[in-house]
Amino acid sequence: MAIVHIATKAISRKAGQSAVASAAYRAGVILKDERYDKSHDYSKKSGVMSADIILPTALKTKGLIVSREELWNKAEHVEGRTDSRVAREWLINLPHELDEAKRKALAHEFTQALADKYNIIADCAIHSPSKKEVARGADPRNYHAHILVTTREAKMGADGQLFFDKDLKIAFEWSNKKRDAKGLQSSIKEIKDIRQSWVDMANKALIGLDVMKLDARSFKAQGVDRLPTVKMGVDATNMERKGINTENGNKNRAIHVINQRREFTKQSNRKAADERHTVEYIEWATERVEWATNRHRQIDKHIEGSRQRIERIKRDTKWAVREDESISRLIDGSSKGGDRNSDNAEWALKRSEGILRLVGTREPDLKTRKERVAEFEQQATAVNRIIADRANAIATAPSPFDDNARRARATRLAREQREFDTAAENYDRKTRYYSGRIESVNKQLRHIRLGYAQKLLDRHKEDNRLRVGWRESSDDYPNKYDYRQSDLLDAFADKFKLDKASGEDYRDYRKRISDTFDSPFFNENKPIMDLLRDPKAERDQYEAIKTHYDTFIEELDNRYKAIDSTMRNRLGNISDASRRTAESLSAPSYLKELDDYISNEETADANKALAIKCKADKINRTCQVLKLGMIGLRDIREADKRQTHSEALQASSNNFMASYGNELSNDEQKAINDGLSAVNQPVRSNTMSYKR
Repeated sequence: MAIVHIATKAISRKAGQSAVASAAYRAGVILKDERYDKSHDYSKKSGVMSADIILPTALKTKGLIVSREELWNKAEHVEGRTDSRVAREWLINLPHELDEAKRKALAHEFTQALADKYNIIADCAIHSPSKKEVARGADPRNYHAHILVTTREAKMGADGQLFFDKDLKIAFEWSNKKRDAKGLQSSIKEIKDIRQSWVDMANKALIGLDVMKLDARSFKAQGVDRLPTVKMGVDATNMERKGINTENGNKNRAIHVINQRREFTKQSNRKAADERHTVEYIEWATERVEWATNRHRQIDKHIEGSRQRIERIKRDTKWAVREDESISRLIDGSSKGGDRNSDNAEWALKRSEGILRLVGTREPDLKTRKERVAEFEQQATAVNRIIADRANAIATAPSPFDDNARRARATRLAREQREFDTAAENYDRKTRYYSGRIESVNKQLRHIRLGYAQKLLDRHKEDNRLRVGWRESSDDYPNKYDYRQSDLLDAFADKFKLDKASGEDYRDYRKRISDTFDSPFFNENKPIMDLLRDPKAERDQYEAIKTHYDTFIEELDNRYKAIDSTMRNRLGNISDASRRTAESLSAPSYLKELDDYISNEETADANKALAIKCKADKINRTCQVLKLGMIGLRDIREADKRQTHSEALQASSNNFMASYGNELSNDEQKAINDGLSAVNQPVRSNTMSYKR
């Protein structure tokens, strides 16, 4: 539904009948009028699904209860003039895509909005097209609602009863002059506002369905080219209602079909544009996903490097603490060792002096006390130097017990930990973001795959393909699959086993098709997918490509017709014998040009397929021409001409078999052999020919 259907008209009194009762009868509502119930049969009409009284919210909260008979009888009684406007009827077309409950809820929502806007009471009757109307050609999806509303504000008296003010019509019923004086917009603009509010309600109810949004604008404002219908007189209208076709009625039905086709073409083009946009968006999203994946890898690598650096720093810190403790223990040990060395030196000196006293003489190899003291002093100096050097090294190194150094290390570790946490948080946030994007893209891909799968499943429906025997053409139905396209789709479904198996559940079957249509499958079979999406565009592209092949074949045939004609004249132009011989002589050259056309890289694949089929037909025809030409040699009476034709056929046969003998089928090889065996048979005599 590309446009909203909503109309309104005033219901006025006429002499001798109740206008509201008549309108209610047309709406299919049972209404008993206390003054006019004898002159009309208000039996309930077929097609009425529901009929309800809708009160404004203000009166509903007060507890007002009113019946249909009371409502409309009071609405007529309050009017004084015989031609006064008693009620107004609104006719709205309900979306057939909704179920019955949702259609009723939508109609009541719109009716309630009208009642609250003008403080009026409405009578809402919902219709479905009757069987009689459908039999006359009505659309079986034409669900609609008749809404009768009062033209005066409804009020509740002190006794709890409904009444209408005689002096107060609602603003909608005022003339444009009075509306302008009161500073109100014209009635036409107000009707457009009501149409827009109806469109907003209906579009809200259609959310989630694969349905085009309603548009409150006219077809002209939307740019839709629609043919105007032909006006019919009262007699023609009455005849049409009785099921009798009239000339103007037939014209209007034809115009309706043309307008439907134009609207369907426009919707198809719009859907194709939306699908192209979706495909482009998916390609862009795929590139973004690939970029995000690479970025995630880089972030993972960076985080892993940071984690390793933190672990390395922790290990270095522990090592420094252990090293400082070792150095401290070494210093303590060195100090104790120095004290022990001093004690040992004193003990050694005393021991040497005792030995000298005991000996009483100085041996040449014994050292004096002074020399021993000097030696011990040198050793002590060397030990002290080592200790001093080690102490200096310890003093210059950062001590793990230094508060400043410890705070600096703690600050550095905290900073690196914050950097690590920030990188991890950013990674998680981006991961969630791109996961959502990927899920959204996958959802759109599933929706598109289901759409293509549904198109493949529905390819045999009459609305989607040209019907055999109905003389339908692609010019009349550009959005249907033609016979060539139907064959391509059938071959495609047969190749990949996409037809419904016996006993397979429909939902499982549809899911299997959708799962088959993944991205690699889509790319590998893009021509078929383009055909499913837009058969008209594929047909135009095919025709444009095929034009090149048709031109090539036409020029090739014309050129070889001239060549064959020249050869026939050289052979003597003996009826069929010369024609067949000339055609067999030119066949290898003809086939050679077809081979060049097929092997040319610039030739489209579709044209290559057509050329390959043409080549196969030409080879088969050449085999038959050679066979018939050799058999026909017996009918040539002149010996010299028979010899000329025989030599020419033999040469063409040798040339043809040398080039294409390996490509012949069994039947084609048999045709050549039959011709060769006929050449070896004796030639008929003139007498035998005359007797026959």
